[in-house]
Amino acid sequence: MNRQRPDERTIITSSDPEFISELSEYLDVLASPIRLQILSYIGTRPRTVRQISHEIKTSYENTKKHLTKLLSLGIIRKEIGVSDEPVNPGQPVFYYMLVPDGLNHAANNLSIFSLVAGKINPDLSKQAIATQSGLQNIFPAGPGLVIMNGSEQGKTIELIEPIYRVGRFEEGWDGFFPEPALLVDDEYRSVSRVSRPHAWLKKQAGFYTIAEGNSKGGTYVNGKPIAHDPVVLQEGDRIELSPGTLGVTFTFHSGKIKPNHRP
Repeated sequence: MNRQRPDERTIITSSDPEFISELSEYLDVLASPIRLQILSYIGTRPRTVRQISHEIKTSYENTKKHLTKLLSLGIIRKEIGVSDEPVNPGQPVFYYMLVPDGLNHAANNLSIFSLVAGKINPDLSKQAIATQSGLQNIFPAGPGLVIMNGSEQGKTIELIEPIYRVGRFEEGWDGFFPEPALLVDDEYRSVSRVSRPHAWLKKQAGFYTIAEGNSKGGTYVNGKPIAHDPVVLQEGDRIELSPGTLGVTFTFHSGKIKPNHRP
């Protein structure tokens, strides 16, 4: 029996109504301006349904329906946390946030769909291209970091230099070292001081990487500790310096979403 090599296989789409239906549904989920607005809003930090509902100016129940659609694509996730809202402080609630690299996976899918859909239905192809464009404009600025906890929560730090030493601000810091510094407030007491940097951010081959410095609390990306080798940062990556209430957590944004983000 002769087996076809991968490059000899033919993708049959025009006679597969189930594929066409699922593709159309996928595009419909991301074509909604309200859902794109939700993705943009939770891109800075995790939000509750009530917070999202207030931001997009629609009902609580309607917001939940939009979130359910986005959850089905694997672009966002929800985690239990403690409410910081005045109406129910300290109560357990679900927070919705971007899945690390979820938007890039969606962008890659849309690139493929726009090509495949063109062989099936011109309208589907146009929808795929338009949806891809809308997704890429969610985070037009970048690259940068967004602080996710503490009093500086929501603060955006633009990355413009090729290298940064990352650490806590200290009295007398005058920029004596040749590298620029990415400073966090002294309240994040588990973060090493910048003179003995907690971590290093470097731009290499067009991508930012993060490496462990001289920290005691460690540097983590998406819950995994950095060992000896730097980690290439991707859209939505969660960076923790000394995980815990006295550490700092960032979300990394690379700028406009692009297919094939990894080097």
